[in-house]
Amino acid sequence: MRILILGSEGFIGSNAVRHFEANGHTVFKADIIIKEEPGYTIINPEHSDFTSLFLGKQLDACINATGSANVQFSFTNPALDYSLNVANVYLLLDAIRRYGEGCRFINLSSAAVYGNPSVLPISEEVQCAPLSPYGLHKLYSEHICKEFTDHFGVPTICLRIFSAYGEGLKKQLFWDLYKKLSAPVKRVQLFGTGNESRDFIYVGDLVRALESILLHADFNGKAINVASGRETRISEVVELFKTLLHSEIDINFSGENKIGDPVNWRADISLLASLGFEATTEIDTGLKNYIEWVKGKE
Repeated sequence: MRILILGSEGFIGSNAVRHFEANGHTVFKADIIIKEEPGYTIINPEHSDFTSLFLGKQLDACINATGSANVQFSFTNPALDYSLNVANVYLLLDAIRRYGEGCRFINLSSAAVYGNPSVLPISEEVQCAPLSPYGLHKLYSEHICKEFTDHFGVPTICLRIFSAYGEGLKKQLFWDLYKKLSAPVKRVQLFGTGNESRDFIYVGDLVRALESILLHADFNGKAINVASGRETRISEVVELFKTLLHSEIDINFSGENKIGDPVNWRADISLLASLGFEATTEIDTGLKNYIEWVKGKE
């Protein structure tokens, strides 16, 4: 396939580039990072004109891994979060409508659209109730994808990604935890109670899910959960991370939750599994890989 990956220098985008190139696909890349490389295009996130990305390329697919993925940022900079996560999606789809006939569009959405569901596991059919501007904006982008499919015939699908982690991630729980446990201190404090839970998916599994979706999914403007289908308490994964790092630092939880953070998450991945996907990386293996990668960055 001929695949365009937007956000090719980011966490998910860079892993997707490596995966698809290794499997023989022709990959075009685009991001805001300034560099010169064959098949790479620099994009301006605030004054985006995506026309040139589609002219003359006859793409089979476009994976949109751009935008902000920071819940707290969306409270302090809601207009910019909207521009990056909503307006740019519209501009991308309009460019495909005009110049990218036949190009399927994969939009990376987020499980943040769900908020705090009352029932686990979370299926794609539950009512969305986002807790943050970020979650709302991701939901808006899903509606825009449905609009372009229903009214303009652009084949789209949205991926509600749960707690992705792995090599290349330079934020969120494990990045912060590594930095704190590497400091010369006796005790560190984390947000929450530790009883919160997440559905963690290793990035290697995530990019395989991307390929399964490209090969087998219906691009009908709807959304699909991308997760492992397994629920892990934060206190458990923190202790595992500490053990793998051979740290003796005491960890306690403040009991205070960050604004916009959900309590418990576990995805129903029946739809994803029907496309032939199965998460094969256990959390301990994924964290070992991540720790080795982080140490290599020092």
